Amino acid sequence: MVTTIVLLIAFTTAFVSGGYVALKSVQLGLRWQIQTSKQEEPTLEIKNPIEPIIQTKNEEKVFQEQQLILDEWVNGPTESR
Repeated sequence: MVTTIVLLIAFTTAFVSGGYVALKSVQLGLRWQIQTSKQEEPTLEIKNPIEPIIQTKNEEKVFQEQQLILDEWVNGPTESR
C-alpha cells in the first residue's frame, strides 16, 4: 500500500516536472524565434517591463522642474504675482 502511494507520488512528480520543463523549453524557443525574426540578438535574460515606465516618469519630473525654473525666471517668483 505504502509502496503504491510512493510510486504514484514519484510518477506524478516526474510528470509534472517534465511538463514544466517542456513548457519552459517551448517558451524559450518561441522567444528566441521571435527575437531572431526581429533580427535581435537572442538572450536568456528577461527585460524588465517596469524600467521604461520608471525612466519616463523620471524624465517627466526633470521636465517639470525645468518648466518651473523657466517659468519663474520669465514671470518672476510666484509670491509676487
